[in-house]
Amino acid sequence: MRANVLGPLVVRGEAGEVPTGSPQQQALLVALVLRRGAPATTADLIDELWDGDAPVSAAAIIRTYVHRLRRSGLAVTSSPHGYSAGATLDLDRFEALVAEADHTRAAGDRSTAAALLREGLDLWRGPALAGVVGPGADRRRVALEKQHRAALVARLEIDLELGLLRPLEPELYALVAAHPLDEYLRRLLMTVLYRLGRQADAIAAYHECRRLLDTELGVDPGPELQDLYTRMLRADPELMSTGDRPRPAQLPAVPAVFVGREHELRQDPGPARILVIAGLAGVGKTTLALRWAHRHAARFDDGQLYADLRGYAPGRAPAEPADVLHGFLLTLGVPAADIPADPAARAGRFRTALAGRRMLIVLDDAGSAEQVQDLLPGDGDSVVLVTSRSTLSGLIARTGARLIRVRPPDVDEAVALVAGRLGAERAAAEPAAVRDIVELCGRLPLALAVVAARAVTHEHLPLAAIAGELRESRSALDALRTPDATVDVRAALSWSYDALGEHAADVFRLLAAHPGPDLTGGAAAALLGRPVGGALAELASVHLLDEHRPGRYTMHGLVREFARERAGSEPDRAAVHRMLDYYLHMSYAAAISAFPARYRVPIDPPAAGVVCPEPDATWFDAEHPVLLSALDHAARLGFDRHAWQLAWVLRDYLNRHGLWHHLQSAQEIGLAAAERTGDPLAIAHSLRGIAHADTNMGRFRAATDRLRFALAIFTADGDREAIADCRRQIAYVLELEGDLEASLAEALRVLDLYPPGADPGRRAAALNAVSWDNAVLGRFEAALAYAREAITLGSSLGPYALADTYDTLGYVQAGTGARAAAEASYRQAVKIYRERGAVFRAADSLRSLAETLDAGRAGDTYREALVLLADADDPRAPALVAQLKDRLRRVHDS
Repeated sequence: MRANVLGPLVVRGEAGEVPTGSPQQQALLVALVLRRGAPATTADLIDELWDGDAPVSAAAIIRTYVHRLRRSGLAVTSSPHGYSAGATLDLDRFEALVAEADHTRAAGDRSTAAALLREGLDLWRGPALAGVVGPGADRRRVALEKQHRAALVARLEIDLELGLLRPLEPELYALVAAHPLDEYLRRLLMTVLYRLGRQADAIAAYHECRRLLDTELGVDPGPELQDLYTRMLRADPELMSTGDRPRPAQLPAVPAVFVGREHELRQDPGPARILVIAGLAGVGKTTLALRWAHRHAARFDDGQLYADLRGYAPGRAPAEPADVLHGFLLTLGVPAADIPADPAARAGRFRTALAGRRMLIVLDDAGSAEQVQDLLPGDGDSVVLVTSRSTLSGLIARTGARLIRVRPPDVDEAVALVAGRLGAERAAAEPAAVRDIVELCGRLPLALAVVAARAVTHEHLPLAAIAGELRESRSALDALRTPDATVDVRAALSWSYDALGEHAADVFRLLAAHPGPDLTGGAAAALLGRPVGGALAELASVHLLDEHRPGRYTMHGLVREFARERAGSEPDRAAVHRMLDYYLHMSYAAAISAFPARYRVPIDPPAAGVVCPEPDATWFDAEHPVLLSALDHAARLGFDRHAWQLAWVLRDYLNRHGLWHHLQSAQEIGLAAAERTGDPLAIAHSLRGIAHADTNMGRFRAATDRLRFALAIFTADGDREAIADCRRQIAYVLELEGDLEASLAEALRVLDLYPPGADPGRRAAALNAVSWDNAVLGRFEAALAYAREAITLGSSLGPYALADTYDTLGYVQAGTGARAAAEASYRQAVKIYRERGAVFRAADSLRSLAETLDAGRAGDTYREALVLLADADDPRAPALVAQLKDRLRRVHDS
């Protein structure tokens, strides 16, 4: 696939141009191809198309667009990480030509550089992505236009350096007419006119710009343009040449081993020309900054400046900005006697020295925005890279700097990093050990460098032995200690920790008791027993936490180990109890909201200090990975009542969403915890959970045996709701076994427990079960009466049970010949299932609906179901997909 984005979007395959659909569908395709094969999640694509203003059906629209693109013959692939689409881009060719031109220009071959830039600029067929809509496309268009302008300006500058004044004059007049407020183009035009001996025209161009700026914006020309004007008035001889100013080259060398980070290396500094590279200690911020700087150094004709600001250096005071400025000014050729003593005046002199220059400035290890502020140039073409453990939010807010958050590399990149340090042959000899080392180091580049250095200096040691040393060490951080504090992982983390305020440090230590994989402010407040305030933001600002999604924070494994050291050898059990109370009560409320007719086990009130707001409908979607970790955590620490009850609240969500592996393990942990409590009712509820897992795996006899055992416990206790719930589950297993009469008998026993006037939600659920069994037995008239009564009680049902009831009603209505009514019922079921994310159930209802329709409409409905299942991770999905495709073929054949 070839995609041209430097103009209107054009995509070509082997057979020629490929239709790309609507402007919004084009936006999705652009988002994929510009990632150059890297996957994009559904959430990423929703942000590209709607940017926070997405419709409820956004995920379904994404799946539909992907399906249409595939039908057009475009290779859009799916993986657990999202969608991806590889393509050869005209942008790739353009960027390659610009990079080659930069290198050639730096080597002194300006004519070739100009020719390369012209070839790249000729690839543009108009405004980038013309006609493609959406906030993501708008952002990309702005970025691409900046690249175009940068290449154009570079080519104009080279032509000016080569003395090609006559051809430049009309071109610059045209560009200035198109961009009359662009002061840099105006400066180029004035310089060309001046060198052509037309001083009056150059002065007139300045006055025209000053008048336009005053009329349009109410401002004066910038200092660079004013300075050029003044120099022209006094006939400065330097204007006739490029001058002979110092060209510093202060960049340190890049470490020889550098892997990945291609996405970060492609980032540009944005309009502010400031790029902040922030991340955890040891994650590779400086290495990335230096690699970016060396890759782009040729773009900066006037050289590079570098300063280590020592913001988090051990045992050393942070660098004073005034001292850094003194060194910079000396490097730029300012005599020591002319450097002002006053810090503010010194900063102004620095900005003056940079006026008219294009320089790259790297400020490494900044401790605060204030430390950086005076080291920034004024307006102009210089670019600043800043690295810091903090996100420097104040600097970003004041200047509009662009932020890159650096996270640990993925496993393959980390493996390549280790192999690069050890040598490919040694790494290839023990691939399993290399992967063990990567995982034990949490993929943190600093930790990997420490281990690799140990391996290099102990060539006789197998890598497996080094991995074993890491695994068996009392603390992973002990195994990563070195004599040099600058490469000691524990020391590096200590510098960040020591910079925290007292409250944030308290919160950090308590977070060691959280099981992960991420947490919210609510969970952190439960651990602390009071509001956390801005502590999480403070921890994230120095990358001891990572806010990987809005309001959700993760902690790197080695950081968690460090937090445990600071917290002490044993977790704070009161804090763990509060946290488990929080997760249990929030999940209990979410489960009852989603499944109101289910039996409610009694749970203890939450501990003092635990605040549990009303959970929203997405609670389990966001929290179920955390809840599974909390369940395991509770069992390991002896909180057995919390453990079996967390398994209970998770059961229906995991079952409905096809997360059967998690369902099995969660219910096994829950049953073991219940048995340790010795509480028969806890055991009975947990047996029901295991029976769900057995049923899903086709172990019907085992499921029935467990349920009969649980039923006996509930019957001895006399709990009607528990008895009814258990019998309903037995009826379902019997139906799957094929014993429909026995299933109906059990369902009728449940209905007898809820006569008219009883709990409406429970009666409705029982009515639905009886209706379904009658319908499957072909007794449609009887089934219809039960289904209609269930629907009249629908407001008492939870969303899943209501969708189930509409699905049953559709099946019954189709059986009586009322096809239009059946379609309406099925569509209502599909709507509710999709709103709740139950895509497998929605697709299954569409399959049932298709079987009631004529061939043409049935084919469309089968395709609709297949689109829904494109991203489903439900274990039942592959079988249903195969069935749908088979039926679609039969429709076509007929």
